[in-house]
Amino acid sequence: MGKNLLNQLSFFLMAGILASPGFCTEKPKPEEFKELPEVVVSADRVEEPIKETTAKVTVITKEELKKKNFVLVTDVLRTLPQVYVRANGGPGQTAGAILSRGAKSYHTLVLIDGFKVNDPSLGMFDFGSLTVDDIERIEIVEGPQSTLYGSEAVAGVINIITKKGKGKPKVGISLDAGSYGTYKPSFEVAGEFKGFDFRLNAFHYYTDGFSASRYGSEKDGFKNSFVSTKMGVNFHPKARFEVLGRYSYGRTEYDGYDFRYNLIDKDYVRREHHYLIGAKLDLSLLHNYKQTFSVYKNRFQRKFYEPDGWFPYNRYTPSAEGFSWENFLSLGKAYSLVFGVDFKREKVEMLSESSLGLTSYDEKREHVGIFVNNKFSFLEERLIFNVGLRHDDYKNFGEKTTYRLGFRYIIPQIEVVLKANYGTSFRAPTFDDLFYPNYSNPNLNPEESKGWDLSLERVFFKERLLLGISAFYQKYKDLIQFDQTTWKPENIGKAVIKGAEAYLNLRLTQNLSFKANYTYLDAEDRDKGKYLVYKPSHKAGATLEYSWKNLTLLADYVYTGERFHDKDNTKSLKPYSLVNLSANYSFNPKLKFYFRIENLFNANYEEVKDYGTPDRSIYGGIKFDY
Repeated sequence: MGKNLLNQLSFFLMAGILASPGFCTEKPKPEEFKELPEVVVSADRVEEPIKETTAKVTVITKEELKKKNFVLVTDVLRTLPQVYVRANGGPGQTAGAILSRGAKSYHTLVLIDGFKVNDPSLGMFDFGSLTVDDIERIEIVEGPQSTLYGSEAVAGVINIITKKGKGKPKVGISLDAGSYGTYKPSFEVAGEFKGFDFRLNAFHYYTDGFSASRYGSEKDGFKNSFVSTKMGVNFHPKARFEVLGRYSYGRTEYDGYDFRYNLIDKDYVRREHHYLIGAKLDLSLLHNYKQTFSVYKNRFQRKFYEPDGWFPYNRYTPSAEGFSWENFLSLGKAYSLVFGVDFKREKVEMLSESSLGLTSYDEKREHVGIFVNNKFSFLEERLIFNVGLRHDDYKNFGEKTTYRLGFRYIIPQIEVVLKANYGTSFRAPTFDDLFYPNYSNPNLNPEESKGWDLSLERVFFKERLLLGISAFYQKYKDLIQFDQTTWKPENIGKAVIKGAEAYLNLRLTQNLSFKANYTYLDAEDRDKGKYLVYKPSHKAGATLEYSWKNLTLLADYVYTGERFHDKDNTKSLKPYSLVNLSANYSFNPKLKFYFRIENLFNANYEEVKDYGTPDRSIYGGIKFDY
């Protein structure tokens, strides 16, 4: 059924391209294809127009974030066809983002302003408490990206770019409130003055929440206090220094398991502190050569309190620090070179209290990565090649070399954009995999992966319509899986993930636009001949947006297909559909009201087996800028 649907979509898309105005006819006038002023940082580690990237890139702008009125980044990611979110309950609960080409959340590298924020002990980044408040845009780069970013970038990269101060200094105040006793007051001040720009953002988020256990009755609340700042100084037109600081404190109530591994109502509490400090120095002393020096420190502290649990008290303190030296050399439009060095030191301290006594570990590791990426441009930038190579040296378990190849070609006459990429990647074992007392394996090898993708894209009718289709294939070996006979992780896994995507963007009128997407997945555990858990075969979405004067209305639809939640494929979670509505009204440039309804039709669904999800929820807010 899925393959037939995919074949039909592919047929109609290609039929539309071949039958459209401009195919085998006179080339459209240049003004009909105006280039969008969009910039992508993540794809090749340097700023470049999105039209020059060979990788598949998705950008969510701050304007889109404002229209949707979501508070949490997880809600934004759920609307994307290439991302599946697994949350263990409501706001504040552990939530990972799995890209379509990845098997687990830790196959996605997450960056904030280019700084790595994956947790060394978990391997993944927990999106459970991350909000959209200070975000300028979110960039998602799909496919193996270890050549530029090293470990974790197995299935792709999510880079979160935060806002910086612009224009005359101003103050912003907002209040969001609604279902489940939720409220969030926030404050922002930002601006620039004589070469100095600044932005300060702070908020307090509180919700009574709902039971993390689907079958529970007591509420699992969450509160989060957050402050972030970004400041930059332009010493010279060719020199800029920038500092980023973020701090978050969260208190989350959650549910635990009984001795039979059944999730049940519990009064457990997790307290978490997280801070990120980073600095960058950009030097462009020559017109065609730029250097960026960056340094950062990323630290978590998590404390778990389970009075009647197996482990009454647990404390994790994972941290990572490092620096990078990036170089960008441009020899006109024909050739550019990116090269540099990454250094990272990771450390995890763990202490666990149980009826058997105290267990702990305190370990650290270091690694150095050297990378180079070449970009060649031919035929007046209609043909672009990317060739990259990286070598990583981990003192704990050896060395790894990865590479990637990519090209982008605009086919003459029909103006179809053809992209193709091939790359290799790897993921280092987590600290828990290597060092957790009695349940670890110090002899683990890194996971390895290789994959390719191919895509076609074309615009029609003076950019009123965009159509695209892509196919991808990714193969994994030495997947790290927990062996329930030895109670230790082992390199025993092999998997293949393949699939295809189709999408369209249509501007129906000056005020009305429509977007739609569909993703088909075939994700197989090659060891057992079974389907990978929590990987939906089908995911689809659509967005309808209407704007008139000071009013914007938006409707989102997301469909997620059946997912197996056991490795033997005998048990599955049923498909579900979600509809969200959003409205924005600006009385004037300084005062805005907004309103949203999540899960409009009150769908009963699960993202993770036995964990609760929100019912129909209604929220509203007001924002004032001065």
